[in-house]
Amino acid sequence: MSSNKKFDLDLAKGLEMEQKLSEFFTGTKIEVKSERHLWEKTGNHFVEYEYKGTKSGLSVTEAEYWALMLVRDDEPVMTYIIPVAVLKDLCRKYVGTDRDVVGGDDNNSKGILLPIEELATACLNNDRE
Repeated sequence: MSSNKKFDLDLAKGLEMEQKLSEFFTGTKIEVKSERHLWEKTGNHFVEYEYKGTKSGLSVTEAEYWALMLVRDDEPVMTYIIPVAVLKDLCRKYVGTDRDVVGGDDNNSKGILLPIEELATACLNNDRE
């Protein structure tokens, strides 16, 4: 196969994936959260599920996907997009543990300190259809 033919196949596949990504962002409910301060030191994402005694965040989202943007100096450096159902599964195992904490603005929220590495690799280790 000539290198030009391989390039043509790669280009066609790339264009197909760009179209799929465009369709994904157009037709999908995505909740976007950002970690701006401590993620580089702690390696965690605070996944809120309650605010001032009322369900919030992950507990009430209607989104199909959760996007976590890691921000440094007001610039995003990485974004992870994960199905909400998978994120809920990841967080459930930490309910009632030392990762189930009070935090957020003025400590008004409850949430799970989810290791970002777990979120990043969840789909690689996920058997869901």
